[in-house]
Amino acid sequence: IMKSEKLSNRHFFLDLKSIITVFVSAFSLCVFFFFDQSAFSFEINSVIADVVIILLFIIAGSLGYLLYKNNLLNTRNLILLLFLCGFALRLGYALRYCYQYNQHDVESLDSKGHLSYIYYIAENLCLPNSNDWQYSHPPLHHIISAVFVKFCTAIGYSLNRSFENIQLLTVFYSSLLMPIGLMICKQCKIKGKTLLLCAVLLSFHPTFFILSGSINNDVLTIMLSMSGFLYLLKWYNSPSVKSAVLCGFFIGLAMMTKVSAALIAVVVAVTVIIKFIISNELRFKSLAVQTLLFLAVMLPLGLWHPIRNYILFAQPIGYVAPISVTSQLYIGGLSLFERIGFSLGNIHSLYVDVWNEHNLWLYLLRNSLFGEYSFGKQGIALFLVVSNFVLIICSIIALVYLTVKIKVNETVIPIIILFIVQLAFFVYFNIKYPFGCSMDFRYIVPLLFTGIVSLAKAKENLKQNSTIISKLLVFAAKMSTVVFIGSSIALFV
Repeated sequence: IMKSEKLSNRHFFLDLKSIITVFVSAFSLCVFFFFDQSAFSFEINSVIADVVIILLFIIAGSLGYLLYKNNLLNTRNLILLLFLCGFALRLGYALRYCYQYNQHDVESLDSKGHLSYIYYIAENLCLPNSNDWQYSHPPLHHIISAVFVKFCTAIGYSLNRSFENIQLLTVFYSSLLMPIGLMICKQCKIKGKTLLLCAVLLSFHPTFFILSGSINNDVLTIMLSMSGFLYLLKWYNSPSVKSAVLCGFFIGLAMMTKVSAALIAVVVAVTVIIKFIISNELRFKSLAVQTLLFLAVMLPLGLWHPIRNYILFAQPIGYVAPISVTSQLYIGGLSLFERIGFSLGNIHSLYVDVWNEHNLWLYLLRNSLFGEYSFGKQGIALFLVVSNFVLIICSIIALVYLTVKIKVNETVIPIIILFIVQLAFFVYFNIKYPFGCSMDFRYIVPLLFTGIVSLAKAKENLKQNSTIISKLLVFAAKMSTVVFIGSSIALFV
């Protein structure tokens, strides 16, 4: 009898992924559909958010204890519990900051920002008849959000509550980046306990919390782009029609959300060429078929809206909504070194000031953690900034190390290509559009994934290396990760 009970428990806990998925889905629906943020002050919303976060952390800890008592607390289950905690912080952030706060280009219903775009589709069941400001963007995120708003109003919610519930979508988009990121790490041959390093950074990096509360199109673009990149890695490891088609499908959807996602298509092109050159097994005919299928799926999905806007409004394919040079955001009058060079810039505080800062790298160091917002707790924020700086330096050293030591068949090659393409375009973008808002980390979130993979791969490769430099690098990465995660949780609870 005891043996059968133990087997039953084992079966229960081996299905932890399904249990957490069902629980998270039900809990999220309950929270968003029964909690009206507009009815309370920010202070009360913050208390409620903290209670939700602590409750989910307690549930994760309790599950962990039960797993431990049943000798089932393996790496896989520990990662699932970390993801549950990561979800808790995403949900808590969205509960604390409603859709009217800490947003980018959302504005009001008549502003032609993202909220206006969603409302127009929901009310008229068609796309806007202009390309003014945010109306110029492809509509996938706005269509999904509009359908959700219509559903919420149909079951009796006010328009304001319905807009608030859009954050339920963005919380899930941000949460999906955890398993997607982990699968990317696995495709790069990262395994064992090193996956825990990847999981904690994917779970607790602050940029994912901020994205979870943002109801613009950024987080869906990132989620779909990284899904496409995941299938690029799968194709790179084992070329197949299925991987090529799914890669094209997700990149096409990402471009239907934001045209800048086409950068992942550039990464695909470079990766395919390199794979063909170095592979002895990939034949030209097979590659041609897979490439044509990739393009046949991606191009219609990704380009129909830019072509529509070109025909209707003469909007260029790579159009960026203009900002006047008279705007306080304009920094084109400063030298290129002041903006792109490694100067001390003009830091006013730990939190960024988009209206008065101009140095790209110093801005990114802090903006990647806090967005354009301030969260108080200066001491904790300082620890977060310092540990972030150390992690960035370690990840760059790790990437250089991997580039130098790499073997021609290594899966990390697409990671290096993604890093170079994203960073090069971002620098070019900031040179061409010299505005404070152009420096935002949300445009290059994929670099976060390249950094995580680089750190994890370097850690595995340096396991047997007994040199002082390699030991110091691994130690610095481990210690800064601990400080980073602790500070991140403390700042957002």
